[in-house]
Amino acid sequence: MRFEHSLGVLHVADRIARQLEFGDGVRRVVRMAGLLHDVGHGPFSHLFESVLRTPNGKENKHDIISMMLIREDDDIRGILGDDTTDQVINILKGENVDGWKESASTLAHDVVSGPLDAYRMDYLRRDSYHIGAMYGQFDLPRLISALTKTPDNDKNESRVCVSSKGKDAVENYRLGRYLMHAQVYKHHARIAGDQMFLMVVRMAVYEKILPAERLAVDASRKKDRKEFLKYYTGLDDHSLYDLVMAKPNSTPALILKKIRRRQLLKRIIEIFPEVEISNHQSRVRVMKMEENDQVEMAREIAKGVGCKEHEVICHSVAIPARLYDANILLMQKGIPRSLDDFSPFKEVKDVHKLFVFGPGEKKKAVEKYVGDMLGIEQVNA
Repeated sequence: MRFEHSLGVLHVADRIARQLEFGDGVRRVVRMAGLLHDVGHGPFSHLFESVLRTPNGKENKHDIISMMLIREDDDIRGILGDDTTDQVINILKGENVDGWKESASTLAHDVVSGPLDAYRMDYLRRDSYHIGAMYGQFDLPRLISALTKTPDNDKNESRVCVSSKGKDAVENYRLGRYLMHAQVYKHHARIAGDQMFLMVVRMAVYEKILPAERLAVDASRKKDRKEFLKYYTGLDDHSLYDLVMAKPNSTPALILKKIRRRQLLKRIIEIFPEVEISNHQSRVRVMKMEENDQVEMAREIAKGVGCKEHEVICHSVAIPARLYDANILLMQKGIPRSLDDFSPFKEVKDVHKLFVFGPGEKKKAVEKYVGDMLGIEQVNA
């Protein structure tokens, strides 16, 4: 799936580049940036980014590792050549490319990582197709045919925008993104599986099944980068599974077996904090919880109802009601304006949810404990 997506981004980026009349040299670099934008993903995709936070003291996102890999990998650099390698990295970073007009650099970055980029256009339709849902489908040919570019501004920047004839196509695209987040990416079954997997990896690191020190990198030191990339690129879904299953009776291995059998923890509670938690302090606590706070709340609940720590998961999510987290430009009467100025979809407040997962036989006990903890009378999912 990740390789398919990378090829898809290359294809869509090329179609956009042709629509915007890029020269052959710029178009080639944009194609390579689209192909390689996700090369730094670890096992189990975005989930592994959370694993990298502990040894590095901060979130080491896959796009940072992608650029590190493009620059350091001898095979990739040998195929691209030094000049193209540097150009691809600059596009991914959103920086000016030496020898290009500044407007060409900003446009190229927008095609790969902007409000109307090839990355999102591909994954929405691809995910929708593979799961058999229609939420993420939109008229891709119509949307691409409506793309244009803004005139250079006082900073010599130009941006990708949509012409007025494409307004409905881009609205369909934005709505598809919201629905995919609400109905698929934030679906309770997916959240349960993801969080159980993260629990497995956290335990594997704690029990030294997965050596955290080998996932630490000092990006300023070439030797560190080389050693990190050698180990990191050797990890994939199967090798990580094998590492954990090497100790088949360990707790991480037992949880992983349950995930593979789809024996997920049950969704016991699903609430909307802004509506259902009347106590202000409790409401703010829930809505501002970070990963460590969620782990601590789960431990507290597990202890309160007599469960093992790994049998309870708390997870808060924010569904982006704004439909998009960046400003899409609409060319209206020759002037680039914000699409929101002409759109009926202007909600800017995210929809927050709190999920609590646990054993089905502990449902009543968990409901009562969480209800007492947060001051909620009715907590049934």
